[in-house]
Amino acid sequence: MAHLTTISGTYRDGVIELSERPAGVSAGARVLVTFLDEASIAPEEREALRQEAFADMRRGIDLGGAPYPTREELNERNR
Repeated sequence: MAHLTTISGTYRDGVIELSERPAGVSAGARVLVTFLDEASIAPEEREALRQEAFADMRRGIDLGGAPYPTREELNERNR
């Protein structure tokens, strides 16, 4: 299984500048580059998507089982 490392960066004048040095990546490592078209999403739409993602995180994932304890309940058990 391939190990993927994601690091943000900026493309200028034909050169990609990474925001940080990747840990554990050897010189000559293969890369895939994806360009993000930030202009294609209006700031209001981006904020709406961001808020929707936060709401999804608050709701959690329904795994179909009994109600699972919250993080706070688990922390209380381990104190």
